[in-house]
Amino acid sequence: MNWTDNVVMRALSRLCDFMLLNILWVVCSIPLFTIGASTTALYTVMLKIVRNEEGYIVKGFFGAFKENFKKSTIMWLILAAVGIVLGIDSRVAAGMTSTMRMIFQSAFIIFGIVWVCVVIYTFPLTARYENTIKNTFKNALLLSIAKLPYTLLMLVITVGPVLLTLVNSMTLMIGLALWLVAGVALVAWLNSFLLRKVFEIFHTDEEQGK
Repeated sequence: MNWTDNVVMRALSRLCDFMLLNILWVVCSIPLFTIGASTTALYTVMLKIVRNEEGYIVKGFFGAFKENFKKSTIMWLILAAVGIVLGIDSRVAAGMTSTMRMIFQSAFIIFGIVWVCVVIYTFPLTARYENTIKNTFKNALLLSIAKLPYTLLMLVITVGPVLLTLVNSMTLMIGLALWLVAGVALVAWLNSFLLRKVFEIFHTDEEQGK
């Protein structure tokens, strides 16, 4: 087997891993309240993959799912509740007079972006580090600001495909198919490369504390 064939086989093997992880994420997220635990499990495996430390995909996923189930579920329910409140308040603001509507909708857009950024960081942090729920949320917010360039890139990687999916009925059909096959896993994979760099701040702090 030549070099080109080897690269192709490795790429196909990795794609199969992503498809398997995506299926596991979708199936384990069906009850909806388990989305947090599924996402933490997905990032547990993905963060190992980008560090070339992956082992058994299925075993690693379910092990992380079980280990982080309670904490991840609580955090997801909190984040979901905040997201619902922001959505409802935004709809209420849409019915206000022009000036007040502009002020409140602008505020809710800012809060919404912050909320998405916290969501992006929360579950990878849970996957990578042992911490309390309060400190995980705190670190997610601080990293969103301290590592703003990485945050913006992950925001584009995460939200961009979703917006493209919602452009029209055709993109919705195509997008849903891609999300179900490998989309979520691919987003997590791309984010994991950036998160690997972001999390170096904790390793630096640990080394300085020695």
